[in-house]
Amino acid sequence: MTKSETRKTITKRILIGVAIALVLAYIVFLFITTNFLGSNNISTEITYRATAEDIIKTTGLVVRNEEYVDSSAKGVLVYSVSDGDKVTVGGTIATEYNNEQDVAALSRIDEIDEKIAFLKSLSGASNTFNVGIDTMNSQLNDKLIYLEKQINSRSFDTIHSAEEDLMTSVYRKQMVTGQQGDFSEKIAELESERASLESSTGKPIGTIKSESSGYFVSTVDGYEKAIDATKLDRMTYDDFNSIEPDESQTSGHIGKIIKGVNWYMVCPVSNDEAANISRNSESITIRMPYAMSEDIPAKVLSVNQSSDGENSIVVFQCNYMNTGISRVRKEPVEIVVNTYEGLKISKKALHDDEIERTVTDKDGNEKTETATVQGVYVEYGNELVFKEVDIIFAGDDYIICNETPAEGTLFNGSTVTLYDKVVVEGGDLFNGKLIQ
Repeated sequence: MTKSETRKTITKRILIGVAIALVLAYIVFLFITTNFLGSNNISTEITYRATAEDIIKTTGLVVRNEEYVDSSAKGVLVYSVSDGDKVTVGGTIATEYNNEQDVAALSRIDEIDEKIAFLKSLSGASNTFNVGIDTMNSQLNDKLIYLEKQINSRSFDTIHSAEEDLMTSVYRKQMVTGQQGDFSEKIAELESERASLESSTGKPIGTIKSESSGYFVSTVDGYEKAIDATKLDRMTYDDFNSIEPDESQTSGHIGKIIKGVNWYMVCPVSNDEAANISRNSESITIRMPYAMSEDIPAKVLSVNQSSDGENSIVVFQCNYMNTGISRVRKEPVEIVVNTYEGLKISKKALHDDEIERTVTDKDGNEKTETATVQGVYVEYGNELVFKEVDIIFAGDDYIICNETPAEGTLFNGSTVTLYDKVVVEGGDLFNGKLIQ
């Protein structure tokens, strides 16, 4: 073999050796990064506190002890009380006038009185402004957002006051910046209009008094006598489905009185839902999301199963009253059976892994026990740590975990904590894995 051929052979062997060394180095690199160093190819989410609820959705029928209010009045009525207002025996419900013109004039007088009082309050406060423009702008923004929230949530009882608060801030800013003077000229104009209206408006020709005490409502819907409130504990599913309003009673009355402090919500539910309600009957909340924004505390009066073995009627007793509640009858209802508070974690983060604990037997000897439990991997520095979870609620794509589980609930007592970085995506996860 010539020197040239020998040199080529040696070079070829060297290249082959280098290639083999590089392949081996790459294999070692993969082994180390996979099993010890991990990779950056993981995604994490921060745990935070959240609230979840067990909600049963159905349609509820409001039942009250109601009494019609009748009158032989021939003129035009002006109500002295609003829906949901409390009335007493002998209290004035409405005043009778001769014609619509008199009623319109009285309505305008009320508007004028309200405007005069509003403008006088602004004038009286004009010398008390001691805040800067930036603060005023911030207050305006807050009040505008609040008004928007009341409108979006259909909180009709608070929209007017929210609107008035906003306008008060607008006028006060205008007065401070010199865009608006005092309101003495406007007040004098309104007072002149009021005097003119008052002199030309006819006097009342009669009044209507309440014969009972309770809460007044100016409308009737025919359900007032359709259900006997004293027999609700015996109402069946079939009884509920057969309830119809008496259309003949929807006219001819000027309103009704809701007697007593208690009223009732009757709801059809499945037997499983009824069992859930019964187990949590001390902490029931009712919502009517399309009628009002308030939560209504309720007490379970009865749970009546039907003969078909599938459906039940649940009767709730309530005593919270306002204008919105006084008007509702048949509404979509949300029954909040239970509320859960804890740490919210994506279901994608859940895994099963083996963990250890050290126990001491009756003779004082320590030994190690292992168990496979459900938990999550938490990024702790450059290492993954597996932590067991105590799930108290499971939604469609998330869970709520108990932040402070009772003693003995967890295998080794270690669980997730607030602001942990929980792994929600990543491959080849295990306890103690190093990550870059």
